[in-house]
Amino acid sequence: MGIPMGIGRVGQACHMRKFRWLFFIDGVCDDGTSALPPDKGARPSLSFKEIEAQHLNEVIYFAGKPDWKPVSLVLFDLKIGKNPIFKWLKEQYEPCDDKGKWKAPEPGAFKKTGRLKMYDGCGNVMEEWVFQNMWPNNIEWGDLDMSSNDYVTVEVTLRYDRAWTTDCGDAPFTGDINPGGGAGFA
Repeated sequence: MGIPMGIGRVGQACHMRKFRWLFFIDGVCDDGTSALPPDKGARPSLSFKEIEAQHLNEVIYFAGKPDWKPVSLVLFDLKIGKNPIFKWLKEQYEPCDDKGKWKAPEPGAFKKTGRLKMYDGCGNVMEEWVFQNMWPNNIEWGDLDMSSNDYVTVEVTLRYDRAWTTDCGDAPFTGDINPGGGAGFA
C-alpha cells in the first residue's frame, strides 16, 4: 500500500477536462449533426442579491433572490446548410424582408431548454447541466480580417431562467421542463 500523502481521493478521481464538453439546445442543435462545433463555453454562474438589515450598531446581510448570469458560447461558423443560430433568431425576429418583423413569441417557442454535457475520455457523461428557458440575448457574427487565417466564429450570449445539474435531485429528471414547446429529455 502507498504512503498517504494527505490529498485524499484526488489520486483516485477521474478529472474533468476543459475540452471534453458539448452544448445541446432543444430544437436548435439537439442531435449534434446540425450544430456549429463549439470553441469556447462556460458552465453557469450565479450570485445572490443581498438583503441588508440594520441591527443595533451594525449591518447584517441575508441571501436574497438568485441571479443567474448569462453564458457565452463561441462557435465555429461552418457552412453546414442553414445556420442553426440564425434559424433560431428567425423564430423571434424576421430581418429578411424590408420591414424587419418582430414576432410575438408563442409560449415555449423561442425559449429553449439547453444542456451542457461534460465527458470523460471514453465518452461517458460525467456532469450534465440543464438550462431552463434559454434564449439568445446577444449574437455576434464575428469580425473579419484579411491578414488573418483564423476560423470565422459566432459568439452567442445565452440568457436563461435557472440552471441545475441532473443529479441535484434524488432521481434523474425525466419530464418536460418546457411545456408547450421544445422537447424534454430522458
